[in-house]
Amino acid sequence: MKKIIISLFITSCLLSCQNKSNELKSKKGNMNMELIKQHMKFQDRIELSENDTDILNLYHLTDTDIEIGGQVLSQGMKNNGYIVPDDETFINKTKEIFEKYPDCSCVDVKKHNDFTTYFVNPTKEKNIIKSEYDYTYDHIFAFPKYKLISTLPLLNDMISLSGNNLNINLDQSTIARNKYLFNNNKGELAWLLFNDKEFLKILLVHFGYDKEEKINEFVLKDLYKEYSEESPNSIEKIGEVFFVKDCDGKLRIRKNLLKYVDKITTKDNNKYLLALSEYIISILYSKDIQSSFTEDEKAEIVAHISNIEIPKMNEYKVENTTVWNAKASSLFYLQSENAMNHPEVLIILKKHNYFGFVFLKNYIESGHLLDEDPTPPQGDD
Repeated sequence: MKKIIISLFITSCLLSCQNKSNELKSKKGNMNMELIKQHMKFQDRIELSENDTDILNLYHLTDTDIEIGGQVLSQGMKNNGYIVPDDETFINKTKEIFEKYPDCSCVDVKKHNDFTTYFVNPTKEKNIIKSEYDYTYDHIFAFPKYKLISTLPLLNDMISLSGNNLNINLDQSTIARNKYLFNNNKGELAWLLFNDKEFLKILLVHFGYDKEEKINEFVLKDLYKEYSEESPNSIEKIGEVFFVKDCDGKLRIRKNLLKYVDKITTKDNNKYLLALSEYIISILYSKDIQSSFTEDEKAEIVAHISNIEIPKMNEYKVENTTVWNAKASSLFYLQSENAMNHPEVLIILKKHNYFGFVFLKNYIESGHLLDEDPTPPQGDD
C-alpha cells in the first residue's frame, strides 16, 4: 500500500532515553531497547490500516529511524556471518559500485550524516528525492558506520519481540547483496542471479557496475530478449547501457561490457555487435533523436564499437556469410557520402589519434576502410 506521508515532530527526549540493562550491542555503540520499541510503534503508523481514516495519526520516517535500522541491520548481518570490511574498503567499494559510472538520468544521491541514499529512478521521475522513505521504491541506503547497504530498513520487517527478547530476521536478499559485494562471496552471487535479478540489473544498467562477467552476461541477455520482442524490434537500445552521461555531464563507457561482447562474439554469434551497430545508425546519429553526446563523444563511441566490429567482421565474414551478411562496417556507412554522410567522424577520430586504438588508425589510414565500399564498379561505356 502506498503510504501517505505527514511530517511529525520527533522530540529530542526520545533520542535520550536510556535503559542500561537492555542494550543492543553494535560495533560503533549501544542501541537502547526502549528506543527500538518506541520506533517500532511509530513505524506501525507509516500507513493507514484498512479501517483507519485518521490521516493525522500517520508517522513520517526520520533520519533517526534509518540510523536505528542501520544498527539493527549491522547486528543481524554479523549474526549471519558477515565479515565487516574496514573503512577504506567499504568507502572505495561503494564509490566504485554506486558513484563511478552511474547513468545520472536515472540516479540521484543524497548524503546524510550517518548514511547515503542512492535513488533509483528508471522512469526519470521529477523530485525523486521526496520518495526517499517510501518503501515502494528500490532506493539503496549505504551505512559507512556499519559497512553495509540495504533497502529502506524498517524495524518491523527485521525484528520480532517477545518481552525483552529481540530477534533479528533479515531477508536473504540483504544478506546476499552485502556478502557478495563486500565479502566477495561467489555463492551469494549465484543466489542473487537466481533470486534477485532486478537488483543485479540495477547495479549494471543504472550504476554501471560491470566488473562481474556473470552479471554482464545475464543483463545483456535479458535486455536483448526484451528489446528484440518489442514491436518494432528495438535491439539498438542496448547501446544505451554501454554509453551514458555521468553526473558531471561527461561520457562514460562501460568498457567491461565491451570486453564481454568482444569475448563472446564468434562466427555464429554477432547479435550484440549488430545491436551496437544499429545503435550508431538508429540512435547515436539519428536525425530524429536529439543526442546528449557531443560530436567528439559520439566519435569516441564509434571508435570503441568499430575497434571490435571491424576486425571481427573481417575475420568471420568468409566463414559464415549468413550471420556476417553486412556489406560493410557501420563506420563505412556512417562516413560515406552515399549513405549517412558524416565525414566529420573521420576528422574527429584523427584529431584524437583514434582514441588510442592502433588497429583502427592503421585500418583507416591505410585505406582499408574505403576498400569496404560495397558499390559495384561501373563499367566503361
